[in-house]
Amino acid sequence: MRCGDRANLRLGIGLAAALATVLIAVSSPAVARADDGDAIEGDRGEATVAVVVTAAPGVKLPAARRATVQVSVERALKRDPRLIVVDKDDRLAVRAKRVPSEVVNEARALLRSGEELLRRGQAKTALLKLEGASVQLARVLAWTQKQELARAQFLLGAAQALSGDTRSATATFVDLLAWRPGAVADADLEPGVILPLWEKAQARARKLAGGSIDIETTPAGALAYVDGKLAGFTPTVVEGLPVGIHYVTVRRDGHERRVEAVRVSDKKPARLKIRMETSRRGAELAVAERALVDGVGAALAPAAAQAGFSEAGELLDVEQLVVVSAEAGAGRYRVFVYEASGGSRLAGATLDVGDRELEDAFADITGSLYEQVARAKVKVVKKPRPKAAPAGPSIFTRKWFWITLAGVAVVGATTGIVLSIDRSEPLTCPVGTSCGEVIFRF
Repeated sequence: MRCGDRANLRLGIGLAAALATVLIAVSSPAVARADDGDAIEGDRGEATVAVVVTAAPGVKLPAARRATVQVSVERALKRDPRLIVVDKDDRLAVRAKRVPSEVVNEARALLRSGEELLRRGQAKTALLKLEGASVQLARVLAWTQKQELARAQFLLGAAQALSGDTRSATATFVDLLAWRPGAVADADLEPGVILPLWEKAQARARKLAGGSIDIETTPAGALAYVDGKLAGFTPTVVEGLPVGIHYVTVRRDGHERRVEAVRVSDKKPARLKIRMETSRRGAELAVAERALVDGVGAALAPAAAQAGFSEAGELLDVEQLVVVSAEAGAGRYRVFVYEASGGSRLAGATLDVGDRELEDAFADITGSLYEQVARAKVKVVKKPRPKAAPAGPSIFTRKWFWITLAGVAVVGATTGIVLSIDRSEPLTCPVGTSCGEVIFRF
């Protein structure tokens, strides 16, 4: 190959890489995520959906049953990585600017830079950054992922070990394993130093005494999770927890999610009382949901219900709404997929749960529903964002805009979505908790 050809080849590869970077940057939306047991919104998907649970006229739907159906349907839908299933109260918090984005971004930046320094052999410099990341991530755990905090704590222990403070490193590892017993050490980080301390910490963690947490919320009836595992509806007592710090998440429809760190002792039960705040703009969503219920089952929702679908879709920033209606009779439901903008029915089916686990039953029916959506060849159309008042001439009048546009053309065709059903372990309501008709297993 001639020198000029090689130069052209290198230039072509460089341009291709740059173009790929641009395409990834513009096609990967940043999704605000919160963790209720390591069930998180996906970063990419063909459709963004929210779940609405209601009841047929004359059918009573207790709060516990409504919450269980909501969680079960969301978990069933999340089995398909192509669907982004949103938490409604989290989306309302984003809308109301209640998410501490600056703190979250700072914590993640500290984690990234601390890990980079650690891998470059600068353990003492990394130590301060990883300490900061661990503290900050714990503060904003409602808006990050538990695995991020676990990662920060492990890397902090590794930095302590590589700085020569093996006692602190072992204690940090034990604290991590108390709430995250399934954590795995990173074998790429100086295994000759880290792994012996990790194994020592594992042995100590297995011998930790047990304690309990008494969880209360105002209002009562919130779903409570401890370290990502469902503990039941509040008020509830969670026993058999290793002494140390544990992370309690509470969520209730129409309220902002809360996460609190609780120190568990073997001397006396830890007590946690949380006053939950109403979701900002939650009243607007409630009005929209009541309006859209009148159109459930129709091929095209009537005008008032169409407005409800559109308003709910706008508030939650979703393309589709999965509407579940509890019917008369035990375990009977009607389930529909509607287009949020316009209220067009995309799919519908009837479900008899029978003796199946609730989540598995909904996974079966949602699979059938999204086969119907696939056959309908629905094209997802994003709602346009409100445009700010122009500060000057439009970019469409600029020559550079059209030159740039000519260089990159992206053509997307949305095809049907077929739900792939992965039989993961279902969740339960633990023994000793009051779940009404709802039973979880984990």
